[in-house]
Amino acid sequence: MSKMVVTGYGIKAPNTANIHQFLHHLKNGTCCLEIVTNLSGKHKSTIVGLIDNQTLQPSQDKLYKRLPRTALLGIAAGKEALTYAKIGNTEKKKVGVFFGISVGNIGDYEFQRALVNANQHNEREIPITFGHIGNYHSITSSISYFLGGNDVTKTISTGCTSSLEAIQDAIVYLKSGLIDIAIVGGVDSPISKAAFYSFSKTKVLPINQSLEEGAVPFQSSSKGFAMAEGAGVIVLERDSDALHRGADIFGEIDNIVSNNDGVHIYSLDASGDKMIKALREAVNNRVPDYVNSQALGIQINDRIEKKASKELFNHTVPFTSIKSMIGNPFGAIGIIQVISSLLSINNNFIPPTIRTDKSGYEEMNIAMKPIFKPINEVAITNHGYGGNNASAYIKRYKKEETT
Repeated sequence: MSKMVVTGYGIKAPNTANIHQFLHHLKNGTCCLEIVTNLSGKHKSTIVGLIDNQTLQPSQDKLYKRLPRTALLGIAAGKEALTYAKIGNTEKKKVGVFFGISVGNIGDYEFQRALVNANQHNEREIPITFGHIGNYHSITSSISYFLGGNDVTKTISTGCTSSLEAIQDAIVYLKSGLIDIAIVGGVDSPISKAAFYSFSKTKVLPINQSLEEGAVPFQSSSKGFAMAEGAGVIVLERDSDALHRGADIFGEIDNIVSNNDGVHIYSLDASGDKMIKALREAVNNRVPDYVNSQALGIQINDRIEKKASKELFNHTVPFTSIKSMIGNPFGAIGIIQVISSLLSINNNFIPPTIRTDKSGYEEMNIAMKPIFKPINEVAITNHGYGGNNASAYIKRYKKEETT
């Protein structure tokens, strides 16, 4: 049976315009987060990850100009992924597009302006496109149009696990032969006053904390996570097809497992049993070189990672979290973790969890600085609002020997 391999990747993340910059940040432990006070009427501060508008390089195409921020981010990341994949004419191939989206356009300026005008009964100021701006699948469809999707186009929305589960769906289509190429991504633009008040009310944002204290994975003083915007895209193919066309192969998606906590909608399974179950099934009795963790600075989540480290690996396997550098871009984070894992495999290093002092997590094997060594296998953990858990296993690609 064919292996599922990645032949291209692209990214837009805080202070990160492309794969080259992302690799630099990962290898050097760059903090791409910042403190803002404009989300609270009382000038309370929080920590966020913002993308510079200049990195989007808008087209002169009239249709492109009307697209919301999420679509622009997804298209930009997708174009970079397709450039790496070097895919030529796809007229005779079935190209599927799968995107994970959690909260969509709530951080988009036009979206916010439309809500204000609606509240003030200024119906003439509501853009005709607003129905689509508020529809997740319209985001995916617009991305698909500009990236050359010509067959199935799907949107997966399972919170922060959305883009990992988008990969899971794409693999089903590739293995069945229903499509030949999968363009798989995740995108979200969540930073807004509505999101700030919502998450601060549930006490999962680092209000008035410094960058040394707040949004720090694996640190007991952290009172929450950093909201961030971002987009990540990979091109996924069967290895037989990729080899036939002479493509560069950046790694293999060996396994993705997902489940749900099965608890009340506003709750989280604090035991972490389902998250650990997903990781155990994805790892399948192997020992990864490290775990690319979903830890984000919320204590209940990070303690589950600590429990997984003890139960599955007795704290011998290094854990790290790239969210210490770029924050949590909601539905995009899973696929960005995949991309960071592929970069570490191809460049032989473990990215660090920066800013942490390990307080409360002293017994864990946490990579606090970049570790340069051969990397062949990486496990990924991911959890989302609504109780979904997802875990992936990423490997260096090895061509099967034929006799």
